[in-house]
Amino acid sequence: MTFKKTTLSAVVAIFLSISTIQGSDLWDTTKEYTNKAMFWKSKHLKDVDFEHIYPKAFYKKSYFGFIITGAAVVGAGAVTYFSAGVGAPAAATGTSAVAAWVAGGGAGSYMAGLSAIGSWFGGNAILGAAILNGISIGTIGGGTSFAALSILGKTGVMASVTAMSLDGVAYFANPETNKLEYKIKVNLPKNLGSKDIRKLIDRIYNTTDEINEALEEGDGSKQKELFDLKEQYNKDAVKILKEKLWVIESQEDLIVLGIIAWNNSEYKLFDAAISRIDISSLNNTGFLNYLFALQSLSKGNSNQMFAYLDNSINENPYAVEPYILYINALGNENFLKYESKIESLTRKAEKYYDSDEYATGYTLTGVFYRTATFYFMNKRYVKAKQYYTKALENLGFLQKHLFGKQLKHTIQSGIANSLYAENKIASADKMLQEIKEDIDIDDSEGITEWNNILEQYLGYKK
Repeated sequence: MTFKKTTLSAVVAIFLSISTIQGSDLWDTTKEYTNKAMFWKSKHLKDVDFEHIYPKAFYKKSYFGFIITGAAVVGAGAVTYFSAGVGAPAAATGTSAVAAWVAGGGAGSYMAGLSAIGSWFGGNAILGAAILNGISIGTIGGGTSFAALSILGKTGVMASVTAMSLDGVAYFANPETNKLEYKIKVNLPKNLGSKDIRKLIDRIYNTTDEINEALEEGDGSKQKELFDLKEQYNKDAVKILKEKLWVIESQEDLIVLGIIAWNNSEYKLFDAAISRIDISSLNNTGFLNYLFALQSLSKGNSNQMFAYLDNSINENPYAVEPYILYINALGNENFLKYESKIESLTRKAEKYYDSDEYATGYTLTGVFYRTATFYFMNKRYVKAKQYYTKALENLGFLQKHLFGKQLKHTIQSGIANSLYAENKIASADKMLQEIKEDIDIDDSEGITEWNNILEQYLGYKK
């Protein structure tokens, strides 16, 4: 296999982590950078594990407050600027309905939805269209277009889009090459690397905050300006890594800049940066093994990737990202062949995952939802219902009862469709009624959400 952000609300800020550098003037010359790197040489990590790469402050541990996890796929705060004067990229017939669903419906929702999907993986509406086209054509098996899919197939596309918003993994057929490809989002570490690299990361997260403010305010022009700036900053950061790669001495800088390269689909550059990491003096390499797994996947070496993932899980069983990649890779390769291994990985993630060990945007909800979706797409509806139910149970209190409940309803839709597909019609209709009673259908957004839920329901008769 080869590889070739609208975000919906502040809840999905986890997808807005890759950004910026204030121009290449941070390092004016190779000599100047080398001197700085030598100064920070003593700052090498002794442990390249998830806990040290993504440290979690004591006051931010889960028992000190509410942690909102997961993405509300159909949500408020959709990016608005894309609907004004921007040409829509070509999409397979019918996928506009999926894009509009992602953005919650309404004016401009097609472009907003494509942009949302693209932004999750560091791109724009063009990438979003490629992913949507590729999912509906290449991995669901519907022939030439989304419109040609059965209602079951269309529901599978919707579930796959939700799954990738939760676990940061997109698997799709590139419309230009027809080759199956992955896009995998790796969150950018904070407080890692040399002084200038840390400034870079601060700018990234400050830009993210500004984008979220613009989303909340519905300021379309500001959104466009900030997203364009992020895109340019990414290009600048990649250029710096290309020019300075062989003189960078800081191992931490190589990790951070390598991740930036990865998220910008610069896989050869990522490979070169990660290959320069000196593992001889490292005590714990759980996160580094995860990066090596990505490196192997980008080269099409799945056996080596699985070996690295095994090492990563053995060293850092509390980290959810290796389980996510492992489950996705096995399920996409041959779900029925690897079903028992996928279940074993899901159970192990459930047993060992610990959000207090490190800061991550991914959770067991995403693991369970992805496993459930694999079962659903393979017509194993009893198991699908089991794992959709687990995904629902692992939602946070706020998402279940107060706000951001769109994700809750989306998961409940998965349960309803699983019940309907196994011919438990009364139970499926009962679940659908529960969803309806939890939505404010006197509100325009509530009406839109309810109509979207109905459109996805296997038992809906227009």
